[in-house]
Amino acid sequence: MYTRAERLRTASLSRTKRTALSLVSTSLVDRGLDKPQTPEAGIGCRDAAAALGRDPFKSHVRLWMEKTGRQNLLHPTQIQDDSLAYWGRLLEPIVAAHYTNRTGRRIRQVNATQQHPKHAWMLATVTREVVDAPDVQLLECLCVGMDVAPLWAQGVPEYIRLRVVHLLAVTDHRAADVVVLLGGQDLQIYRIERDEAEISQLIKQERAFWRGVELDQVPPAPDEDPPMWC
Repeated sequence: MYTRAERLRTASLSRTKRTALSLVSTSLVDRGLDKPQTPEAGIGCRDAAAALGRDPFKSHVRLWMEKTGRQNLLHPTQIQDDSLAYWGRLLEPIVAAHYTNRTGRRIRQVNATQQHPKHAWMLATVTREVVDAPDVQLLECLCVGMDVAPLWAQGVPEYIRLRVVHLLAVTDHRAADVVVLLGGQDLQIYRIERDEAEISQLIKQERAFWRGVELDQVPPAPDEDPPMWC
């Protein structure tokens, strides 16, 4: 019998020979024609900030516990129909439509999960693409409540920027627009462009976190020196 860490390590090694992105359409998943990558399979866009210890809503230790199958040791999260996540999903298409009205750029819904061609543990879900625009290829739509809106006072918060940098790293695209509805009344648009140095640093830190998952070792605190195996 293999431990969870050994299974993850074996699966990771078997995927390193891939030379192309692996695409999984969530629309196919909904119809039962394919299966998405499980959360334990790698680090997704929404995991990026937590993996680096930069997420104000989730610690890197909590993320490590989720990735190593220790969810039963965590306090359950109560999700209600009137939660921010519910209204976010409901309003996202409207936010996307207003992005088109304001910028004139056409968009299309994709809903596909991609895998980095070199780092198999890096996953990213592309929700929307910008069509026929040479300067920007991806669109991220967000709905933010009044309690979180102050984090946007100086522009895109770090944890959201890391999410988009991770997305650009996996997809190899040049830029992404982030359109955010603040408090249900203030629509703002930001551009995040590809920065190779920033991506390289992100991958280095995420790799260190993922090695901790593979080896079933608690990752060091963000302010500590990274382990020798990273």
